[in-house]
This record gives sequence, structure tokens and C-alpha cells, in this order.
Amino acid sequence: MPIYNFSETHYLTVEQVTPEYKGTLFQLTGKVNNATFRGLAAGECLFLGASGTLHGTETDTETTGDWEITYRFAASPNKTGITIGSISGIAKKGWEYLWVRYADVEDMDAMAMVKRPVAAYVEQVYEDADFGLLDIGS
Repeated sequence: MPIYNFSETHYLTVEQVTPEYKGTLFQLTGKVNNATFRGLAAGECLFLGASGTLHGTETDTETTGDWEITYRFAASPNKTGITIGSISGIAKKGWEYLWVRYADVEDMDAMAMVKRPVAAYVEQVYEDADFGLLDIGS
């Protein structure tokens, strides 16, 4: 499946980058969007994490300046109408995993045993989350 990687850099005030906000970034890392985000449908965008630099000074009692934070994402398209052998109508979100179970079937024309798909499974790999909590817009 194709993957599109992108990043965005935003500048936040020291008041915005609280320990709670850093915890939110931590909790959202490795999650997929549960609603449209940056034009990507739910399930298509994976938050890879953020890194930041404080431009200012930090002491035991005060922090001044602002934060430069880079947010990294990867996008993979949702797919519908997938057909594998005689199994059709398969749909999967971009970051879900599709796997197929095969069985031996006798092919009378070839006079041989061949593998044929008998079931297709779509598994959730990453939990979904509200990317609005990133506080960088949708």
C-alpha cells in the first residue's frame, strides 16, 4: 500500500506547551485519526509523533519564549471494493491489516492441488483518536 509522509511545524507559546499537552502528544503518538484530518478520511492518517525546541530561556521558576514543534504524520488510503479470488466487497481503512486464509483445492483442469482464498480478515492495528487534541486545526 502506498504511504504518504508529511510533517508540519507550528509555533506555540510556552503557556500552550504544558506538561499535560506533552502528555497528550505522547498519548496520540501511534494513533490514527477518528475523523477527517487534513483532508484525510478517518483511518487514513497515522500520527508518528512530535519533536520540539524551546526558543527562549528556561529556569527553575520561569520559561520564556515560544516552542517550535514539528508534528510528523503518515497517510495510507482507505480501500473499498477489494477482491481476492472469489471473495469480493472487502473494505479496509488505510492503517488496518488485510490478511487472507487459503485452503488446498483440487483443480480438475490442471489435475493438481492449488491454494485458493477461503476467507479474508481485516484487523485493526492502531487505535483511533481525536486529532483535534493536537490543537493545530483539522
